[in-house]
Amino acid sequence: MRLNRLTDWLGNTSLRRRAIWLGVAASVLVSGLVVRSMADDKPAKASKSAAADKVSAKKPAAAEASKVDNEPISPKRESAAVAFAQQHHPQLAELLTRLKASHPDQYTKALRELDKTLTRLEKARETDADRYAILLREWQLDSRVRLLAARITMTTSEELETELRQVLTERHDVRLQLLTYDREKSKTRLQKVDEQIAEHVQNRETSIDREFDRIKKTAEVRKKPVTKPASKRTADKDK
Repeated sequence: MRLNRLTDWLGNTSLRRRAIWLGVAASVLVSGLVVRSMADDKPAKASKSAAADKVSAKKPAAAEASKVDNEPISPKRESAAVAFAQQHHPQLAELLTRLKASHPDQYTKALRELDKTLTRLEKARETDADRYAILLREWQLDSRVRLLAARITMTTSEELETELRQVLTERHDVRLQLLTYDREKSKTRLQKVDEQIAEHVQNRETSIDREFDRIKKTAEVRKKPVTKPASKRTADKDK
């Protein structure tokens, strides 16, 4: 239903306004498609002088990154990214189709960011399927927020504002779900560490004695002289 509303809105919008909206939406998407990594979200505080020093150092890297962003990804990765969008975010897939026809450069950038998102989500799925499901839902909602924000820059209505608030509320709840899930996983890991600590304390002497005996046996074996086989000794005497 939301996809139909977006399609109808694009169809009823003038060509000029549609092109402007697509450009705005593309800019929003390329700046925020990558999944938010809670472990990487560490605020950094620095003085103005230190920040100024970093700007000059980052210029070559930024130029190189911009060059890479404009390069097309492989057809295989493009197909995977588009299929991923079609399956999990039809609105985004629709936007990508329109971008490809009208804004190729923006399409390439958006596709590259989507590919990064897909790569990170694939890694998360391999590690923890349950956490992956939460991250996927968070990404879907985050992308919807950005698309709605792009639409509101062009036109506003009570319906749009209501939908935006609903999506923001759902995204907030999903992020809370992710935090809760991570906390429970941390508790499980901590419990395992506590069990290992208890085991080390309880079996201290036994563990030390076992390792000590193993090392001694290995050392005794290595000390034994290596004797030649009887047939070889006989052959050596005949010579």
